[in-house]
Amino acid sequence: MGKKAAYGRGHPRFLEYVRETVAHPAYAGMPDVYLDDGEIQWEAPSNRQGGKFKDTHLRRLEWWRRKAIEIGIDPGAGAGWISQTAKRIHPTKKKPCKSCGRILDIRYRYPSEFLLARIRRLPYYDESFPLDPLEDIATLLARLVEQFGDRVFRDLRALLRSRELSIPKLGDDLAAWKRWIDEEYVPHEPSTLSPGAMSNAPDRLDGFHSFNRCCRSSADRGRHKQNLLSYTTDRRVFEYWVDGDWVAADRLMGLVRSDARLKQHPCRNGHKGPCSADHVGPISLGFAHRPLFQLLCRSCNSTKNNRMALSDVVSLRAAEARGEQVASWYVERLWKLRRDDVDSNETALRLSKMMRDNRHSAMHVLHLVRSTGHSVFLASLLGLEYADRNVEFEDVRVEGGVVAYGRMRVEPRETKYAVEQKARRLRVAMLALDDYVEKESRNALLISTPEIKAEIKAVLKALLDVPREIMTLDKRIDAVLDSDEPSEEALRVIVAALPSPEQRPPSFAVALDHLKRAADLIGEEISRRWTDERYVRASDDLD
Repeated sequence: MGKKAAYGRGHPRFLEYVRETVAHPAYAGMPDVYLDDGEIQWEAPSNRQGGKFKDTHLRRLEWWRRKAIEIGIDPGAGAGWISQTAKRIHPTKKKPCKSCGRILDIRYRYPSEFLLARIRRLPYYDESFPLDPLEDIATLLARLVEQFGDRVFRDLRALLRSRELSIPKLGDDLAAWKRWIDEEYVPHEPSTLSPGAMSNAPDRLDGFHSFNRCCRSSADRGRHKQNLLSYTTDRRVFEYWVDGDWVAADRLMGLVRSDARLKQHPCRNGHKGPCSADHVGPISLGFAHRPLFQLLCRSCNSTKNNRMALSDVVSLRAAEARGEQVASWYVERLWKLRRDDVDSNETALRLSKMMRDNRHSAMHVLHLVRSTGHSVFLASLLGLEYADRNVEFEDVRVEGGVVAYGRMRVEPRETKYAVEQKARRLRVAMLALDDYVEKESRNALLISTPEIKAEIKAVLKALLDVPREIMTLDKRIDAVLDSDEPSEEALRVIVAALPSPEQRPPSFAVALDHLKRAADLIGEEISRRWTDERYVRASDDLD
């Protein structure tokens, strides 16, 4: 009888993993691998009451005992012997989830609720810094340093403290901390970290639960991890695809977070702190991510909820009058058409709703460009060159509820760290764009007309006329991003080869002109609906 190619039901990536695991030498000799009909017997529960395979659980337990002895683990040394054996012999240390297919590390590499709670208690933390329980600890650490600066290094020993091992003094060396985490911290399985998949030998053939950490709570659909992380994904789309000096903006926001004096200052509406730095023009609506923030208390921040008040629009118009760019390229046309029509909180909310729809349509256009393989061009829109600079602010203070500063000092940044930051920004921006567009339930309006389609067609046509080396980089980026587990290390090599703004081919400028024209047409179409009930209706809900 031929052997069936898959076990039961599950995500295709998981089923492929099952087939590869069964064939791997690490699991040679595993009892009762196949049922009588040729299907892989992945599960071997201990509560079978009868039948040919009622003792499979015991036979596999004996297999694991012999395997432990073979690799030098004493089965009599404690209850953890079987899980340590499963981790030791696992070929890749990573496995896909049976439900969603997401690949996670079986080792302790993800922040536990215990560690996330410690981060939330940092005096400079606020809810605008997204925390993802499925983010690798090394990436989380790098983001903390990016957002909050060197202050993080002084808090690391307290954040990572664990009874399992002592925490060294490694100073302000991010690379040293990441190396120590990989080589010492993760192997000790501290209580501050969690594995991507829990051990489950001998019940499962590979020794791990079929459902990874992402879907262990899937029985409660409303609390599914993927739903809980929806806001994080959206926020990254908004933050990464807007214009503005994101390095300077992140640095100033980090200074506010880390300065107790600033955080306790009364908010712009006169309420008591603690306060957080809030964009006057929400980046979720397409305003630039620039180093200009107002202080808002928790209540005011929650009430604002990705919308503008009249006072916000007044501030933004004043900033433009000073020569500042406040709106990103893809919402600029709509903003300029309707900004002067805002004369109340109601019309400010109306424009907020319109800009949300504008942004939604623009993200779909960008995703279309990505799906056709022009990733180098898209990378040119991410402002990666800002990572080559280190920014410091002097005399940071609060004036009228707005964060002000005396001078911004800019210096070249260490090349290695800049490349690492660029690779991470490229990976997160592209994948967050994919996730955003793939969501099924959205209330936002998608704008498309023949004229808009013609401009998008012109974008794609222009991008066909690029040098061969750009095409090669496009394919390399897509190969990494479209893989089961995108490698940031591989992207670091690629981003180091990306053309600088001065080196970009002329076709990029042509494509960008058509892309902006498409965005302008979207804005003009939405602007015509100023009195449409979609935007004038009483409900003030915003996604």
